Amino acid sequence: MSQPGFEVVRLVKPGEGSEEVEKVYAEICRMKDPRWLGPLFGFFAHVPGLLKAWWELQKQLEVVKGHVPRDLTNRIAMVCAVASDCPRCVTFHKTDLIHRMEMDPEEVEKLHNFENADLPEAEKAVFRVARKLTLNEQMTDAEFRALREAGYDDAAIVEIVSVALLEGGFARHASVFARFEDGMNWPAQHTPSAEYRSVIDR
Repeated sequence: MSQPGFEVVRLVKPGEGSEEVEKVYAEICRMKDPRWLGPLFGFFAHVPGLLKAWWELQKQLEVVKGHVPRDLTNRIAMVCAVASDCPRCVTFHKTDLIHRMEMDPEEVEKLHNFENADLPEAEKAVFRVARKLTLNEQMTDAEFRALREAGYDDAAIVEIVSVALLEGGFARHASVFARFEDGMNWPAQHTPSAEYRSVIDR
């Protein structure tokens, strides 16, 4: 949390928002789980149109069926969180992958150092792109060719890039700005785990 005396951003908590905000909150709870209605949504809810737009992006890229398997786009989110070195985001996505996506915890741990993990090269090709987009590093021609060789067409590449841009931005928000919000007052039932709450003010 920021220093005492700061006027932090008050998050719009469930039950406190406009009709439009509460409608989005209800959809998040219905389509994912009440635990995944995290503080980030309370930040965007000050501008309901932005809340809806950010949720629609996340929903399209990580929940509803698309051109890339959703278990992969959710793992991209974890790679972006690790690249951003954001404890809050890493904890959120780790919990999400294990409990909502029902992934083996050992498989989730491999995403911390995917280059040296026994993962398929097709997945590593995707994770390299996601990490570079998050860190604003240049891709090589070889890295782009690896996506094509793995069978990703234009639509799939658009989704891969989009989820990396989205989650990389979310992670930067959490690691840089979130300490200036009243996140510790976010309802516990709308956070994924006790571990997540322990890093919510970092």
